[in-house]
Amino acid sequence: MMESTNTSFPDAGSSHVGGRAQKRRASGSQKVESPQKKQKPQPGRPCTRSQKKGKASVADGDNTPEPVGTTLSTTTLSPPSSQPPISSKIRAALCDSVEYWRAHQGGIQSNDKIASGMLLNGKTTPRDVIQAQVIVTTVGSGLKLGTDRKRIRTEDQKTTSKNYVALKNSMEIGKPIGIVVGKQAETKGHYTNNLLSVELINHYNVLDWFFITDIWSERQPTQRDGSSYMQYMVRLQSIQLDSHPWWLPQGQERANAHAIGDFHCRQFICQSCDTLSKEIFKEGWCCLKDTCSKFFQFSNADIDFNTLRYNENFLNERKQWISKAPLQKLVPELPIMESEHYGSESKFKRGIVCPTCKFASRRISWEGWKCENGCGFELSMIPRDVPMAQIHEEALKTMNKKHRKFYEIDARIGCASHNVAGYEVTSFYLPNTPENLKLGKAKFIGSVTIFRPMKSTRERKDGLDDLFQEIQKATRVGDVKLQRHPAFCRGSHMEELTSHFSCNMGADYKFGVVVETSNGFDTAPDPVMKALSRLTWSGAAAVALTADHVRACKLSVDSDSMPGNFIDFNEQLMLGYFQDSQISFHDDGEKELGPTVATLSLGSPSLMRFRGKKKAGFENTIGSDNVMLSFVLEHGDSVIMHGTKIHQHYEHAVYAEGVRRYALTCRYIRPEMIPDLERREKAIVNGKVPTYWQKQAYRGESTEAVYTV
Repeated sequence: MMESTNTSFPDAGSSHVGGRAQKRRASGSQKVESPQKKQKPQPGRPCTRSQKKGKASVADGDNTPEPVGTTLSTTTLSPPSSQPPISSKIRAALCDSVEYWRAHQGGIQSNDKIASGMLLNGKTTPRDVIQAQVIVTTVGSGLKLGTDRKRIRTEDQKTTSKNYVALKNSMEIGKPIGIVVGKQAETKGHYTNNLLSVELINHYNVLDWFFITDIWSERQPTQRDGSSYMQYMVRLQSIQLDSHPWWLPQGQERANAHAIGDFHCRQFICQSCDTLSKEIFKEGWCCLKDTCSKFFQFSNADIDFNTLRYNENFLNERKQWISKAPLQKLVPELPIMESEHYGSESKFKRGIVCPTCKFASRRISWEGWKCENGCGFELSMIPRDVPMAQIHEEALKTMNKKHRKFYEIDARIGCASHNVAGYEVTSFYLPNTPENLKLGKAKFIGSVTIFRPMKSTRERKDGLDDLFQEIQKATRVGDVKLQRHPAFCRGSHMEELTSHFSCNMGADYKFGVVVETSNGFDTAPDPVMKALSRLTWSGAAAVALTADHVRACKLSVDSDSMPGNFIDFNEQLMLGYFQDSQISFHDDGEKELGPTVATLSLGSPSLMRFRGKKKAGFENTIGSDNVMLSFVLEHGDSVIMHGTKIHQHYEHAVYAEGVRRYALTCRYIRPEMIPDLERREKAIVNGKVPTYWQKQAYRGESTEAVYTV
């Protein structure tokens, strides 16, 4: 049965004219579906409400407000009737593998203010429902941490809520919503979802495609602090009513399964606001318009809001899904590298769904995918070599986007240019903190020097173009094994990987992300050693140039931070960037590091930014996030940071601007600062440059170059 657009609470005063029901205002509310005896609603009891208000915050999808007395089920759960179409132990793996739910944080995935996915995680509210074909849950968001460090609502939810807007927009266009169910800790090491009566093996599981049928406002059950506020609820219905609900126990798959027209939920018009509201509760009808003076008031004044339950007609009503767009596949197909692809485009860094066991798996290896469930499935997709013509095209596009500006700097940063054979060299001098300057300390605490090669330097035999091709070959044939590593929450279901791939050679280096050393310099591939040699030369040249400039211009610098001598590097970290990869703001301030860090950029251009740390106190910077220095790194550029206090007061980030970039970064690891004796001895051995490579050391582009190793 199709619902009427003009239905209201049963009223003997309503009448039918020409076969159509006509509404008429009364003291309570009225219905126009059938002439029945008028039922006059009586004022209900006002809700208890906390007087304390605070700024709304976004819920993270893993925490919902718990009402008084909430406990999680400890009963033995049945196995599900079948396997989920997609599941994962790690949230990020599922987010990487599907388009409709990529919410690494939060419960709602939306693009352009239109929701496409929703997470129903562990702890829920008492009125939430998951059936074979229907889901009822809160819209979410707007919660704050209470005094017990758990989330709680402190004010009525607003229609400006991000989640509300996204879900409302999706309802209006019939946007399919991919539903994911998760589970939360019940006790240490034991997880559950208290809406389901089946055991979930994995933390995150895809249900099916649903669409939104209703969004309404209601009073929430009483919270832990005794308060209750208005919140928005959403009802979703399965798009394919004949689909198999795997999340129900075996033998109960068709429980609450109904067809369109089997049930119809009555609607009534509120006499106070003249607005239609469905009769959604078993306990009776109430107005669901939150701005109405009779909002959420029942004819029975003794109704307990904490025990309200949705009525069967509301839950069992079925609607036809209407949308202009066809329904996409719930399980994405495996990626295919076509002839026009290089294999490092952004889509190839996404995860996959294992066709064997339906497990969502991240791309961890540069060479391709391996099922993280351990079933043995592998999909090899080694990136193809990117030609220099593509790199040049990307560089031109990036510089045009930056209006041909090589760099942007804060007025407090010093700048100097130098002439070195084969290179254009620019040095930036980073200022001390405002507080330290007030105390009369040195004006500058570090330098950032960029060596930009001439065309001839790049294109000559064994030049930087050739080195780029050698690095590509090394990663293609497996001489260098690049992998993504855990960035935080290592080993947990919230683990996140780095955006880039990496491999460490020489002495061990742990920069927040643990990257095990794969080779000492004695067994490192040739292109790695060539890059080390170039960076050792440019590092020494940068330190010498800085010292000369400081003396010539009588600059006030922190000599403890910026010593005048250079120490040869004993470690190299290679990073590989796919399209749209990045390394977010960080510092290289580990105590084991020497004062100089040098990076050679090969391949696609990138944007490097330096910003003052919050505690540094810099204000009125050139951009948002306290950015004070920003410059483009092109193929063949080297950047050298010199000064230990750079990492105390500044952070830097790099954003790839093309389809393939390698960053080879060298440091000096101070063995004496490594407390573990075995690791210290290993660092000394692995970081020693073989005699052959010492004899083959790069000495610049001219025999007349002043700065040689």
